[in-house]
Amino acid sequence: MTFSSLSEKKDLILEYEERFAFDLSRAVIETPKMSLWMILIPIFLVYHVYRVKKIVEGRKDFAKNYLVTRKRALEAGFSLAEKGRNPDVPAILKESNLPEEAKGPFKDLFLLLVEHYADLLRAYGWDTPALIRSAYKSRTNYLLFLNRLSKAEKALTEILKPQTTNTAADIDFITKAMVFHSERLGRERAQSIFK
Repeated sequence: MTFSSLSEKKDLILEYEERFAFDLSRAVIETPKMSLWMILIPIFLVYHVYRVKKIVEGRKDFAKNYLVTRKRALEAGFSLAEKGRNPDVPAILKESNLPEEAKGPFKDLFLLLVEHYADLLRAYGWDTPALIRSAYKSRTNYLLFLNRLSKAEKALTEILKPQTTNTAADIDFITKAMVFHSERLGRERAQSIFK
C-alpha cells in the first residue's frame, strides 16, 4: 500500500517532524524529579507542580519554534514536488528578519530541508519511515543527510548565538544539548528505519 497523494505524504511528514520536535524538547528540557520530602511538605509539592507546568509549556514553545523553518520548508518542498516550483529564497530571507550574517547559513539549511522534503514527497511508502527508505535507499545515505543537516543547523546556531538575550553559558548549554540529542535521536531513528 502506498499513498499516491502528495498532501497525504505531507501530513505524514509533518506528523513525523512534530513527533521529533516533541522528543527533542523532552530531551533538552528535562522534568525535575520529585522527592519524598516534597510530598511531606505541601508547599514544595505545589511549587514542584508549578515548575512542571512551566516546563510543559516551555516544551510546547520549543517544539513550535523548532518547527517554524521545517513547516515552511515542507510547504516549499510540496510546491517543488507538485509543480516543480523552486522556493522564492530572496523573499523568504527578506521576511525572516534574520541578521545579514545569518542569511547565508539559513538559506543553506532551508534549501537542504526543501530538497529533503521534496525527495520524501516523491518517494513511495505508507508512512514516513517507508518514504525515508524509498528516498535514501540505505542507512548510510540517510545518516549522511542527517550529518549535513546537523552541520547546517550548527552553522546557523553559531551565528545566532550572540543575538540572543540569554547568558552565554545558558546558550552554550542549550545548543550543545540540542545538537547532542538531535544527533542521538536521528541516529536512533535511522537505526529503526533501516533495520
